Amino acid sequence: MIGAIVNHPLFGRGQVLELRNAGRDSVVRFDNGIRAVVPSGMLSVLQTAETETPSTPKSFIAPRPEKTFTPEEAGRIEARRTIEALRYGLVPAKRIRELSVGLDDEKESLQRAFANTKEHGGDVRVVLGEYGAGKSHFFELAAQEALANNFIIATTSLDLREVPPNRPQRIYLSLMRSLRFPNSAEVGLTPLLEKIIAQPNYSEIQDSIRETFFATALHNYLLMRDTPDNALDELVDWMSGEKVFISDVRRNAAFKSKEFKIKSLSQLTTAADQYCYLLNGWGWLATHAGYAGLAVFIDESEHYSLLNQRGQERADNFFKALIYTALGENGRIGENDLQHQYHSHPFRLKDNSHLLLLFAVTPSANTFDYQRILDEEQILQLKKYLPPAALDELMTRLYVLHRQSYNYDNNGQFLDVAQGLLECLDNNLINLRQVIRLSVEIFDLCYAHKDFNASQAVAELRRALL
Repeated sequence: MIGAIVNHPLFGRGQVLELRNAGRDSVVRFDNGIRAVVPSGMLSVLQTAETETPSTPKSFIAPRPEKTFTPEEAGRIEARRTIEALRYGLVPAKRIRELSVGLDDEKESLQRAFANTKEHGGDVRVVLGEYGAGKSHFFELAAQEALANNFIIATTSLDLREVPPNRPQRIYLSLMRSLRFPNSAEVGLTPLLEKIIAQPNYSEIQDSIRETFFATALHNYLLMRDTPDNALDELVDWMSGEKVFISDVRRNAAFKSKEFKIKSLSQLTTAADQYCYLLNGWGWLATHAGYAGLAVFIDESEHYSLLNQRGQERADNFFKALIYTALGENGRIGENDLQHQYHSHPFRLKDNSHLLLLFAVTPSANTFDYQRILDEEQILQLKKYLPPAALDELMTRLYVLHRQSYNYDNNGQFLDVAQGLLECLDNNLINLRQVIRLSVEIFDLCYAHKDFNASQAVAELRRALL
């Protein structure tokens, strides 16, 4: 019908240009100049098209071929992305080690914690730092160091809505969702389960955890791992602390017996014992899967101060229970100092949990009493300042990145920026995050305005802040 001469009762004579909606509508250019989409049923054919044109879909625009970048161009793109992140005072995870300076003592303490966890079964570190001092930066650095030391890592950032400090179930769920593994991009609990059941001594592992949550979880996972429906997903969700209908998990379980009971996980704020037991167990199982243990990172612990009195008591109990679970008899608190839920549950599956625990805390915030229960060496105070040599090194690395990202060559005058920023930092006028942002902005100005040099930028910075 395309090309046919037709008549419309309102618009009159015209020619069909296009058919739409499987021929139910027609695009018609009428002799009076109007072009409209009208129902095909309202048209009467005055003259058929000389050659019927088959209705074919419009051809799509060919996608632009992907450009192949040379190693130099790829490096420049990566450097540009890093600079864009640094404008906000954030360091991309890929550049954490490269852009970490002045943290030699802290990294040495981390290595001692890794060694203690491997040799004695657990350790704890509390990282203190004001806002903008680099707590989150150090946490990511510590996570990468933990992965390099063959630890599984689990991270969470507390907040009152999604992961409140007084809700053990929410914290455990967030940790299980974030599990990361050395030399792997996989996340979550499934890779660990696969690694455990693949061990040659799996039957011995099962015997050592008989009639526990972990025996039930592993045995059913082994039987259901090839299940095509969502029964396996429900089982893994249950292990991970998701809110599930426990009746569905029990009904769909591959093996049902008194020896392999499927128990519900509590959502009460008093359930610190149950979730510490689970973390202890996963840490112990991780060592039998070939890993060094489980490293748990809890950021934004200062949200504790926003809870009411009862909420703080519950959070206190959970945080102390975590510390007890990690340190065991090597710590200052025992099980008698902690509160169980109504149906009491052991805090630990095994004495050696191989659990490394890190908290990030803002000193100025009201937080749990960690100083009373930890040794001085277990508390890391992030410095508000950087030594001149460390700041010079940081400015050098930032300058090299900036020069690489914009492909220019200039002398080292931008390194003079370090002195001006150091004066502002020493006088507590800016924090480390602002140091990074200001340095990138000064580099931008000097690159964009050829008549503007670093000395002028530093002079203006001094006038504005000092």
